[in-house]
Amino acid sequence: MADVLFAFDPALDRPVPVPDAAPPEVVAAVSRAAVDAFDATVEAARIAGSHALVLCGRVLDPRRGSPAQAAHLRRQITALAADDCCTVVMTDDPADAAELVRMLGEPAGLRFVTPLAPLVLDVGGLDVELALAHGRGSAEPAAASGAPLHRRIVVGHDTSFWQSERWDDRQHGQADVPLSPAAFAAAAAASPVWSHPGTFLIWASRGQHAVPPGMYRLPALQARSQHEAGAGSCCGLTLLDRVAPRARDGATEPIAAPYADWRSSWRDIPTHRVAWRTLAIDSPAGGDEELAAAIWSGLEAVTPAAHGPLEIITCSIACGTSVARRVRVAEIAAETLARVRQLCDAKTFRIWCRDVVADAGESLAPLGHTRSGSRPGTTTSFSSALADIVAGLEQAPSPAIPAELAREAGWLALELVEST
Repeated sequence: MADVLFAFDPALDRPVPVPDAAPPEVVAAVSRAAVDAFDATVEAARIAGSHALVLCGRVLDPRRGSPAQAAHLRRQITALAADDCCTVVMTDDPADAAELVRMLGEPAGLRFVTPLAPLVLDVGGLDVELALAHGRGSAEPAAASGAPLHRRIVVGHDTSFWQSERWDDRQHGQADVPLSPAAFAAAAAASPVWSHPGTFLIWASRGQHAVPPGMYRLPALQARSQHEAGAGSCCGLTLLDRVAPRARDGATEPIAAPYADWRSSWRDIPTHRVAWRTLAIDSPAGGDEELAAAIWSGLEAVTPAAHGPLEIITCSIACGTSVARRVRVAEIAAETLARVRQLCDAKTFRIWCRDVVADAGESLAPLGHTRSGSRPGTTTSFSSALADIVAGLEQAPSPAIPAELAREAGWLALELVEST
């Protein structure tokens, strides 16, 4: 059971990018992934008997959302309201709330939270305040009612990976980050309001960075690339113990009481309809037929359920630090993909093989000076020098670029030298 359900970045007006050359079944599944993930969240709230569905991040941009998307969102909000579940939209700008109301036509059960305007809900007799933290300069929200609060839930989020690229995750100290998990945790610890014993801190993000102790991670409903931390889920929080008896008017009846272990009730509920997977294949030699056979063997071992989420596969080929083999893999990638796709039926296997690439995560350490025995003035010497640079970046306490990008750049440079 989940009394309050939280969903991050449904982004109904921003479909997941469709992979190139995909068949109609894959195009349809990917195109509807964002909407289907949101619908799965609504269904989870209905099944759980939730009192509120809380949406944060991008929901539906009135400046780009279509009438059909607005009508669908309105139907889901009113359907939840009919089941005594309100929909709470957390937005950074009050003007966006007004635009969304105008677009949806004020459906029953729609509520809003902004950084300066928290909301108090009555959840089975518990006063639960929902607050949004955003930016360094956002004011600390005051209690929205004079009554003492039983629970306060504060949500913070960032915008990392909203452009679906690894280098958009800028949560390691840049000055332009409006709010980071560490800053959020520090502000909560220093605040007499947010440090209330009944406060629950949630950090919503598509990024992979860790959250401080005492803070709970909320992933996006649907991932949009293989670089995100999770495939996609909503999260539920149980605040009431529905089986605890309580005396009322001289009689004992099963009325919900506050759930003592409510903090440990935070649970992920999968909502994604498309998932990304990297399949590691060891192929130090051979042409496109041999490589296709090795990939197909690997795919057969990980075939998902027929009615499960569609999996978009990137085949990462381990080349044993052979630069020549890496170049060869790039040359035969198109033929290999064509052979593999002939064997795949997206309706049956729920798999679409998107890429065949040499493993960019292989270590360059075996090519370094200390292990290669290279002589100055040779191509091997260049490889060793480059491997030493990458190793230095990997071992640096504060590297200029992440270690995985350093390795990828190093291999790309060696492949360019090999192919010229």
